[in-house]
Amino acid sequence: MTRSLLTLSTLAAILAVFAVACGSGSGSDGSSNADLLPKVTASDRIFTEDDFLAVGLKKSKTYDVTGLTGATSAIYGFWKPDGTEPVDYEIRFYPSHQEAVSSGTFFADEVTGPDGAVAEDDVTWNEGTRDRRTSGFTFGGGGGSLAVKYADYIIHSNVIMLCQGRDSVQS
Repeated sequence: MTRSLLTLSTLAAILAVFAVACGSGSGSDGSSNADLLPKVTASDRIFTEDDFLAVGLKKSKTYDVTGLTGATSAIYGFWKPDGTEPVDYEIRFYPSHQEAVSSGTFFADEVTGPDGAVAEDDVTWNEGTRDRRTSGFTFGGGGGSLAVKYADYIIHSNVIMLCQGRDSVQS
């Protein structure tokens, strides 16, 4: 029982780190979350989908990773910390940190940021494309058109996590 509680506590702390890295807003001292944690961090820990589900991530979909070079799996879901709105995440798993960086960075860059692709015809891996976009206000301020849902991402250990937000600071 104690070991199980320790493991759950450890996983909760890990998800909290991911949440801060993919958090929203800025710190009380005016610094953005982008200033607090690096975008890419190595770790010897190899994460699995179960690690995220164990600490409260709600999985909505499992994606077919055919065409997502190097990935072992990918999921779409949300996390709702107590008292907050749910936040969507796309989490891609790789066999190692090196594989996540070398094979996954291109695919994450392609669908995030102000120039992120939102149409299936414009992306290399189109599984889940509709889940990666939102309607409404775009980066340029116009309304009524499609925009990227994930303004940024992080790579930690063997995981690439696309983070919901209108811009990198909110992501």
